[in-house]
Amino acid sequence: MNPFMARSPVAPLSLLLVACASAEAQYPPRLELPPRAASAVSGSALLPSLSGLSLTQRETLLWHEFAAGNVPTFLRTLVPVTTQAVIQGQTRTATFWCTPDYVGVGADADWFRMPITPTLAQQLADRAECVLPTRRMVDAIWAASPLQLQPFPYSPSVYDILSVDLFHQHHLQIESQRAGAAQSLLTSGIKKDVVASALIGAWPGRVCIYGWHYPNGTPIQPLSKIHTFAHVDYSHGVRLVSRRMEVDGVRTTVDAVLADPLLHPLLSDEGAFSSWRYPVGADESFPVHDTFPASGPERAGWQSKFTQPVSVSAPAGAPAPSGDATVLRVMDPSGGTDSLRFAPGLVRDLAFQADLYCDYRPQLVADGYERIGVFVRDRAQGAFDGTLSQLGECYALTWDGDDGRLRCMRAHGGALTDLLPTPRYVAASGWHRFRVETEGATLRFLLDGELLLITSDATHPDGAFGVGYHERFTTDNNMRGARVDSCHADVPGAFALQLRPGLQSGTLELRRRRGVPGDLYFEAVTLLPGAFPDGWFFGLDPDLQDVVGQLASGHPLFIGWLGADGGSEILVPGLPVGLPVQSVALDLDPTLRWITPSAPVQVAVR
Repeated sequence: MNPFMARSPVAPLSLLLVACASAEAQYPPRLELPPRAASAVSGSALLPSLSGLSLTQRETLLWHEFAAGNVPTFLRTLVPVTTQAVIQGQTRTATFWCTPDYVGVGADADWFRMPITPTLAQQLADRAECVLPTRRMVDAIWAASPLQLQPFPYSPSVYDILSVDLFHQHHLQIESQRAGAAQSLLTSGIKKDVVASALIGAWPGRVCIYGWHYPNGTPIQPLSKIHTFAHVDYSHGVRLVSRRMEVDGVRTTVDAVLADPLLHPLLSDEGAFSSWRYPVGADESFPVHDTFPASGPERAGWQSKFTQPVSVSAPAGAPAPSGDATVLRVMDPSGGTDSLRFAPGLVRDLAFQADLYCDYRPQLVADGYERIGVFVRDRAQGAFDGTLSQLGECYALTWDGDDGRLRCMRAHGGALTDLLPTPRYVAASGWHRFRVETEGATLRFLLDGELLLITSDATHPDGAFGVGYHERFTTDNNMRGARVDSCHADVPGAFALQLRPGLQSGTLELRRRRGVPGDLYFEAVTLLPGAFPDGWFFGLDPDLQDVVGQLASGHPLFIGWLGADGGSEILVPGLPVGLPVQSVALDLDPTLRWITPSAPVQVAVR
C-alpha cells in the first residue's frame, strides 16, 4: 500500500485498503514492533555511528533504532520450540516461540547482530511482548536448531572484546559460517545468551549469561553472574521469546509456567521462580507523548535551547484542548529564539504533532511579531528558523502572529524557504494542531487534520524534533511565547491492530496499539475471507455519516477512545472455534479530517 494514500482525509475511504489483498495472520506470535521503514539505516551503515560512542550513548541510539522498528523482517517471524518433562508421572509438553537468531538492527540483506546490556534487552523484550529465555530454554533452542554452528571465540588478550568493531567482525564471521543458509532457520552455537534466571533477584546489577554450545551440545559458558551490566562483549546475544506459549495445547504465558510449582520444569532447571526481570533502562524513544501538565514536561528527554519552559495559565477564553487549566510556554524572556526539542537518536521518519495557541495580533505589527511552530529533522541544536549567531537547519510548520501566515518551511544555510506554492493564512486567534510527517524525502504538513502540502525534499535526512519560538518585537513585554498543550511523535505506520486468540478457548483479543492518545479508533471486522480490499466493513464502504453513526452506537468492539498509552483492547468471548476473522482499525484525529489505518490482520478463533 502507498503509505501516503493510507493517511488520507476521511472522504476517500474506499482508497484505504487498495493493494491490501491479503491480511497478515497474527498466530503464531510475531514480534510486536513497527514495520521497518524503507529509509531505515542498514546494519553496515549504522556501524560508523556506533563506533566511538560510550556504552550509554550507544544504547540510547540503539533503543531508538529498535523502537522505530529498524529490525530485520526475518527476525519478526517466531519459531516454535518444544520441551517435555515428566510431572507427577505424566509427560507434559510445552511449546514456546522464539526469534530464529539473535537480535540485531538493519535490513534482511544487511543487518548487524548487536550485543546489548540486560537493561536494554529487557526494555526491548517488554516492548515486543517477549521475555528472555532461561538456561533450560536455551538448551531446548539449541537442541531444536537445524543450524548448529561451531562457536568462534576471540582471545581477549589479542582483541578488544568490548569493541563495536569486533561486534561487527564477529557478525560477519557468523555470516560466513552460515554460508547462505536460510535466515528463517533456527540458528544456535553462535553467542552466549543473556538469560532470565532465579539469580537475578539476589544479584542486582549482574547480568546472567549462559550457552554458546559446541556441536556436541556442551556449552562454553555455564550459568554465570560474574559480569556487571556495564560489561557487554562480542559474545553476548539476546534472543527474544514470546510471552505467549502453550502447555499440552492450552494457551498460557511464560510467566505463569515459570512460577508454577508443578509446571516449571518445562522451562526452568532452577526451580520455580517469579523474580526474573532485569530493571529497564531510562532511555526514551518512540512513541513520545506529553500532555505538559502543570508540573511541566512528563518526558525526561526534552531539551530546552536557552530557557526551561514553564507552565502558564491557558489563554483567557481559550481553554486548552486537553482541558487542563495550564499550558507549557516555550520562550526565552531575554528575547530571540527558543525551542524545546527531543533527540533520542538518528530520527529520520516520524509523525510529530503539537497543539499550539495562535495569538493573532496584527495591531502590533509596527513593533514586530512572533513566530511559533513545530520542527523536525533539526540539525542545529534547536535553532528553529535561525538567528544571526546560529542558522536554522530543519523543516518546520510555522505561524506568524502579525498576519497569520502559515509556512511549510525549510531552513538551511541562513535561507528560509516557504515550500507552499501559494501563501496560506489563519488570521484569527485560537488553538490549532500542527503536524509534520517525514518518510524518506517525502514531507507532509498538516494543520487541524487538513493536508497543506505533500512535497519531496532531501536537504535534511535526520535530526531532532520539537516546538519552536522566535520573537521579533522591539518591546519585550509584547512576547507571549509558544504555548503548547500536548504533543505526540511516533514513526509513520506505528499504529497497529493485534488480533489474536485469547488465553481461553473461543475467545478473541482485539488490541489497538501505538495510536495517538485521545484519538478515536474505528474498527472494521469481517468474517468473509477475501473481503479485503473490495470492502472493509462486511463488504461495505461507509461514508463519514456511517462512521458517526457507529460512534453514536458506543459499541467498544467497533469504536472508542484510545487511552493514555495510545491503546485500547477488548476480549470477545463465546466465539466458535475455527471462525476466520479479518479486521482493520483506524486512528481518527478528533477533527475527523485525518485518519491512520492499521495493517489489516486475520486469525482463526482457537
